[in-house]
Amino acid sequence: MNGSPIDPERLAALLDGRVTGRERAELLARLAADGEALEAYADALAVTDELEREDEAAGAEAEGARVLPFRPARRPAWRPGPRLALAASLAAVAVGVTAWGLVRGRGGDDDPGRYAALLGRPGLPAGWDAAPWTAARAPDETLDPRARAVRVGARITDLEAAAAARDSLAARQAAADVGALLGALPAAGPAASVYDELRRRAGEPATALAPLRERGRRTAARLAGEDGVALGAWAEAARLAASRRDEGFFRTRATRDALERAAGDAALPPPALEAAKRIRAALAASIAPDWGAMEREATRMLAAAGG
Repeated sequence: MNGSPIDPERLAALLDGRVTGRERAELLARLAADGEALEAYADALAVTDELEREDEAAGAEAEGARVLPFRPARRPAWRPGPRLALAASLAAVAVGVTAWGLVRGRGGDDDPGRYAALLGRPGLPAGWDAAPWTAARAPDETLDPRARAVRVGARITDLEAAAAARDSLAARQAAADVGALLGALPAAGPAASVYDELRRRAGEPATALAPLRERGRRTAARLAGEDGVALGAWAEAARLAASRRDEGFFRTRATRDALERAAGDAALPPPALEAAKRIRAALAASIAPDWGAMEREATRMLAAAGG
C-alpha cells in the first residue's frame, strides 16, 4: 500500500466490525484511495467465491453421505507469513466497494448494478415514479417472465441509487419490491431472503451492505433472466440520468452498447423498441438532447418492456 503499511491487526478489527468512528473513516479512506487495495479486493472476491464453492460441494457430498461436513474458516488467521497478504485482501472486502464500482464498473459486465454506478448523482428525485408499468399488477400475479425481469432490473437500479444516497426509505421499498418479484419464481427463496435482509438493514452505510447487494443482484439476474434484468436496470438508470441532464451517463460505452442491444431486439414490445430507437437517434444527433423528451422516451420504453 502507499505510505506506511496498515497494521494487520487494525485490518482484522475493521473486517470484524470492531473499528468505529474516526479510526474506521481513516482506514476506509486509505484503502479506498489505494489502487493496490482495490486490486486486493478483486483478489479477495475470487478467494471467497472459491471457498464458498468448496463449502457448497462439501455440503452436498456430506448430505449424500449423511454426515456433517467440515467447513473451513471463511477468514484466515491473522499471523505473520504467507497468509498475511491474503488476510489483508480479505479485509478489503469490507471496504472500498463503492470506490471499486466507480473504477471497475461495479462488478463487471454481468452485474446489473453497473448502470446505477454510472449515474452522476445518487438518490431518487422527489416524487419519483418507480413503477411506470403499463399494467399495475401485483408482484405475485401472472406476469410475462421477461417483463418480470425488467421490473426486477429497474428496482435494482433504484435500490442502488437510494443506497448510495443513504435514502433508507426508498432503499427499503425497492428491496421489498425486488424480493416480492423474485418470490414468485421457482426456487427463489434464498434470493428473496437476501432482499428481505437488505430491506431490514436499509439504514446501514452503503459500504457495509455492498457485498450483500452484489450477491443479490447477481442471483436475481440468474433467476429472472440476465437480459431482461439488464434491460430494466439500464432503462431505469437512463430515466434517472435524463431527469438530471446527466450527459455523461449517455456518453458511456455501457449506455451505447445497451441501446444497440435494445434497438435491435425484435422481442421487445413495439412501443419499447421504438422508444429505444428514438433515444439512440437523439444521442446520435449533433444538437443538445431534449432532456424532457429523453426522459419520456426512457419511461415509455421501461413501461412497455415491464408491462
